[in-house]
Amino acid sequence: MKEELKQTIITNTENFDELERLYRADKDGFRNAIKELHEEDVANKTAAIWYSRLFYKEQKEKPKNVDLLKDIGIMVLLAFIAWLPVHYYFGDYDYSFEQIIIYLFSVVFSLMISLYFFLKKGFPIKAFAVSAAFHICAFFYLCFLYICFLYKKNDETQSFNNAFYFMFILFWFAAYLCYSGRNFKEKASLAAFVKICGELIVWYTIFFLGFLAVLFIICGLFEAIEIDFYDKWAENLLPYACCILPYASIYFIEKTKYQFTAILANIFLPVFLAGLAVFAVMSLFSETKPYSDRDTFILFNVLLVFVICFLTYSSLGSTENRFINICSLALAVITVLLDLYTLSATIYRISSFGISANKLTLLVTNITMLGNLVFVLFRCFKEKSFKVPAEKIVVYLPAYAVLAFIVVFIFPFAFKFQ
Repeated sequence: MKEELKQTIITNTENFDELERLYRADKDGFRNAIKELHEEDVANKTAAIWYSRLFYKEQKEKPKNVDLLKDIGIMVLLAFIAWLPVHYYFGDYDYSFEQIIIYLFSVVFSLMISLYFFLKKGFPIKAFAVSAAFHICAFFYLCFLYICFLYKKNDETQSFNNAFYFMFILFWFAAYLCYSGRNFKEKASLAAFVKICGELIVWYTIFFLGFLAVLFIICGLFEAIEIDFYDKWAENLLPYACCILPYASIYFIEKTKYQFTAILANIFLPVFLAGLAVFAVMSLFSETKPYSDRDTFILFNVLLVFVICFLTYSSLGSTENRFINICSLALAVITVLLDLYTLSATIYRISSFGISANKLTLLVTNITMLGNLVFVLFRCFKEKSFKVPAEKIVVYLPAYAVLAFIVVFIFPFAFKFQ
């Protein structure tokens, strides 16, 4: 009987009235026949339509507060894991391990950020496995460098300190790996990650200042009733807030879709351009030169970093203001000249005072940043526009990963851990 009904359904595939009559005549038998037909031939569209009609189960939407509680739970847990080394740092321990605790906190905090992106994006575990393996290796490598430094008993730790600071660039790319997943090589994905990082800095600052204000008020209230709140709670609450606020900031950014970084960059770009132009002119007549003064030399390099950040985040905005776009181009041109000036000062200092880990690091960093600025100008002329889309600017960023790799893994050995 069932086989006859199945054959009748197949024969009347295009006769919808007959199929409806068969269904009303024997609903249970028709349901079973449709189920078998759909399992035997998924490509049969008529069977698929009837299967969806007869076996459709309405999925109830999860309450929004369930997802919110889940996200809060993830943030609290990851922040707690990152906070543990900080808690241990303020506890009773042998202070000879102070530096190692700092490395542990840096690595764990960065790894938890990568894990957060991985959990939120839901990409294959391979991306997080690579990031986790890199973080573990980075921790043991930093400990190895620290032990070498102690063994050598060096007073100068230039290559060692540079390796630690430039390691954060590699951590940034490890976090991007978990953020992008399969889209690691896509320019749009990298531009979106750069945008999130900029927003993260803005919102983290806002949330942290707000937390400090609330904490001071609470401390004042407890002081009024003669309870020492700070020693018991604040010394743990403040580090924990530092650990959890990045996740809260990222969550807020993803929910609100604000673009404050690009807006702020476009607002302050003309002011920064004017200030930089005045600074460049005045520095030519100043007796303090980066050639002889170390602090001025470092200031010039820091200035270059700020300019590149301004140009990158300005390109993320959607403004079509011609004045802002011309300012971006002018800023890039002035900064190229400033970078050449700084580069000449670096070469002069190397030839006059000898080579060192700091000087060589600044040299390769200046060259990398100069390449970035020239690349921006090249894209402007190629696009025949005062403004280049962010997707075409961020393609240069992997060059900084190469720079960080050289500083972290080559320079310490080249300078014998000095």
